[in-house]
Amino acid sequence: MPEHHQYGSAISLQTAILTAGIAVVGSNSLVLSPILGDVATAMATTPVAVSRAIAAYGGATALSAFLLAPQIDRIGPRRALFAGMAGLIAATLLSALANHWLMLTAAQALAGLGAGVILPSIYTLATTIAPPGRESRVLGRVLTGWSVSMVAGVPAAAFIAETLGWRAVFLLLAGLAALALPGIARLPARSGRAAAARQGPAALVAPLTYSGVPALLLICLGFMASFYGVYAFIGDHVRSQLGLSAGQAGLIVLTYGLGFGAASFGDGLVDRLGPRRLFPAILVAVAAIYSLMLPAAHSFTAIAALTGLWGFANHFGLNILVLQLSQAKPDARGAVLGLNSAVTYLGVLVGTGLAGIGYAGTGFRPVALGAAAACLAAALIAATALRSRRSADPATS
Repeated sequence: MPEHHQYGSAISLQTAILTAGIAVVGSNSLVLSPILGDVATAMATTPVAVSRAIAAYGGATALSAFLLAPQIDRIGPRRALFAGMAGLIAATLLSALANHWLMLTAAQALAGLGAGVILPSIYTLATTIAPPGRESRVLGRVLTGWSVSMVAGVPAAAFIAETLGWRAVFLLLAGLAALALPGIARLPARSGRAAAARQGPAALVAPLTYSGVPALLLICLGFMASFYGVYAFIGDHVRSQLGLSAGQAGLIVLTYGLGFGAASFGDGLVDRLGPRRLFPAILVAVAAIYSLMLPAAHSFTAIAALTGLWGFANHFGLNILVLQLSQAKPDARGAVLGLNSAVTYLGVLVGTGLAGIGYAGTGFRPVALGAAAACLAAALIAATALRSRRSADPATS
């Protein structure tokens, strides 16, 4: 077998392992919403009480990404990923055994601690194993794990909960995570010496001193806050506009996931045209999609098509964001991408919080227009604050 073919096969296998890791984490983060009522009934409590486990997961993920991710550069992304996945397995097993919402909340907080290490470790490995000039393509394949969790993970969870009970959902997730461990152990170890990372509080904020990183993190905050704010309320808005059932409204999640996954076939364009050149245009496109959601919500066909385009554009936005952050300081990818994950989950809190206030007050219009404004601001930052980096590093522009 030719050497280059063996090398390509190895990259494909490693990419598949990392994609599976994202799919497991994504499924765990999304799986509780469709089974909230079942879990609440089993625990003789309210859905609101059980929903605190979702908040605990998000908060713990952000905290873990902020406090623990700098250690990725010290111990290596493979070891960090293995440890994070082992923690996620323990957390999903505890979730399956929970008989009180407090125990479930604690278990999901533990899952968040694992996810906060897993995500930056996977992103670091994805950009490390990619051949030069193909970073966007490899990262794009790995990011389709989020699409898998939306298209397959969430519907499967609802079906399993209905047929086998909600505990079976978490047992299955634990089993899938356990199956990933042997593959993770075969991933390449970091070559060279461990990074001489800063110690103490300085290590946590060190990425803010790297060129371009503060601007990229501001873009991340606007991009993620707008996404989660709209994602939280678009289904309810469409149901109220068109009188849809919950299952019909769920097709919006499906079309988003399909669009997100389909975009991976175009990731080579990012490598060829340059991520920094495309970034402002992608963010402007996402802003336009948010604005168009207002008239499109009066037609199911129109809104379903638009959410597919939303997923398609968001895939490119996330790909370019993570790629540029990973290239900001290669010997500190773990710390940089960990801060990215922390800012992402800050975006969840900010986006859903502000969107909730707007939606409760005057409906979906301020949610959509606020999201569009946030993405336009992010596009402006991408077109201006990152310009000096583009000039200094034409190879990656």
